[in-house]
Amino acid sequence: MNERLSKRIVPKVTGLYADGDMVIAPWDGKATATDGRPYNASYSWNMEMKESKIFRVIAWLDGIEFQDIMTRLQPAKQ
Repeated sequence: MNERLSKRIVPKVTGLYADGDMVIAPWDGKATATDGRPYNASYSWNMEMKESKIFRVIAWLDGIEFQDIMTRLQPAKQ
């Protein structure tokens, strides 16, 4: 994904919710693709905590935006 971006994703956390050992952080990400088009997608990180540290993360993302950039662009050559 990062190889298809000319500017890295800038996250903006839109909420933070906790219940017991589970913390949910929805966020929006904005970036610029290597073709100059904007990449704007929503994410949610569901984090399981253990001893005050992140133990496990399930990450959700905007599948339509992700699929678009992955099929539209090839990774930049390193």
